[in-house]
Amino acid sequence: MNKKKNYNLIVYSLFVSLFILGTLTFRDYGIGIDDKFQRYSGLYWLNYLLSFTNFDGLQEVVKLKLLETSDHTLPSIDGWKFYGIFFDVPAAILELIFKLDNPKDYYELRHYLNFLFYFVGCIYFYKILDLRFDRFISFFGTCFFILSPRIYGDGFYNMKDIVFLTFFVISYYYCFKCFINFNIKNLILLAIFSAISIETRILGLSIPLSFLSFYLFTVLAKPSEIKILYKTFAYLFFTLIFVVLFWPYLWSAPIENFLVVIKSSQNFILSAYVFFNGEYFNNDYLPYSYVPLWILMTTPVLHILTFFIGITYGLKRLYFRLINIEKNQLSYDLWRGVKEKYDLFILLNFLVFFLLIILLNIRLFTAWKHLYFLNFYLVYIAVLGLNIIYIWSKKLKKKIILSISLIFISLFIVFEMIKYHPYQGLYFNTFVPKNFKNKFEIDYLALSARHFFDKIFELEKNDNKIHIANASWTPLIRTLDIYSETEKQKIELVGQNYGAAKYIYSNNISEVDKRHNNKYDIPKGFIKLYEYKVEDLLLYTVYKRKL
Repeated sequence: MNKKKNYNLIVYSLFVSLFILGTLTFRDYGIGIDDKFQRYSGLYWLNYLLSFTNFDGLQEVVKLKLLETSDHTLPSIDGWKFYGIFFDVPAAILELIFKLDNPKDYYELRHYLNFLFYFVGCIYFYKILDLRFDRFISFFGTCFFILSPRIYGDGFYNMKDIVFLTFFVISYYYCFKCFINFNIKNLILLAIFSAISIETRILGLSIPLSFLSFYLFTVLAKPSEIKILYKTFAYLFFTLIFVVLFWPYLWSAPIENFLVVIKSSQNFILSAYVFFNGEYFNNDYLPYSYVPLWILMTTPVLHILTFFIGITYGLKRLYFRLINIEKNQLSYDLWRGVKEKYDLFILLNFLVFFLLIILLNIRLFTAWKHLYFLNFYLVYIAVLGLNIIYIWSKKLKKKIILSISLIFISLFIVFEMIKYHPYQGLYFNTFVPKNFKNKFEIDYLALSARHFFDKIFELEKNDNKIHIANASWTPLIRTLDIYSETEKQKIELVGQNYGAAKYIYSNNISEVDKRHNNKYDIPKGFIKLYEYKVEDLLLYTVYKRKL
């Protein structure tokens, strides 16, 4: 009993520490270029929801905020109505409740809310592991999930991919619960979170599709399982109902608008050039190495090694299950117990997703940010590999050595994350050579633009107007929002009108091929003032006009 209490105390301490850390540091992160649009989207849909109520005064406040938020760099909301509301609308409501009119305050509130979503996702990942593994593995496996630096960093400002990852993890938890007991409670909860996942990102459709496919796979293995067919249809029915209920965009025309979302998802990611491995590629024709290389470079080495052990073990076990099927057997099982069923479900889903992404040459940019939901599969399979090592260590009576090794390596990753702070979302693992890191687009969200403006205000103490050109696609005006009116009045952004600029901001983010387009070339008459680097990553360079 004491061992259980001690274990629970360790787990609680892990989550309490994570919560305290996030609460103390959420203000450290820069304001990304997506922050403003996501706020605009939240206010838009809140205004739409209020149109069904009698809160006319409140709606007028929201409309006024919408007008104040709009600027020439934001895309029209009409082209992006299919974004979900489960983060943006609550954030907009909290902004009203706390009467936040200072941009710095409401953006930081959104970052804290983003962290809370990420925090809940970590809890549910632990709950998934607790269904499958023993306490030792569940604890260290959760550490694996938390110590995924890019996911952790984005947990404070990525309001689309991390929120989707969280609901994705929760949905899988209830998938696993249904594997144990497909009762009405688990069925409804799975339907609710499947619907929220779909509403957050259309990729959430994979949850009901994979669940149904796996059920049919189960029926082939065990025909007696067809007795729960009605429950599966009930799950699909409730998921459909909740999707429409939770998604205001579908209310006016559920089927038509849902088909619009499906069609729009093909162009969800804009066509542009990306800087990858020292070359510019149109993201309609990315090399097959794009996703695998990004994952290998930006995932801790411990995770990668245990992942390969886990996937090798999982595939080997599946192979032997298949070849041992008796030809004349009326039913068979590709898993021995519900825990193996979890493993196979994760393994097959990962392989299908990964192969489709590679073979279909999905349009991507910003590294693998849009695929961060894959980290759930990667870490789960890595934990499966860790479990194999754990079993070996117990047989060899080396568990204490494994424990010390895991603690030491985890502390090393923590130390690396501290060195990157507050840019953990730009992390590269220790195996990536220093001169190799800058052959890739780094700070697409322009988190470092906050550092840039702070530096400019340090350099320019007088009241003179500061003219800044931008040798980058990055819309700097969105970051400028968080500064006081006095500070904003000092800055004049002149785009690529370099002749009018005193300073030029430059990074590797470009929507054009710089080899054949001189749009962002630094003109003569400017000298390099300074470079800003984090762990050998060049985030931006500032040039100043020669006197």
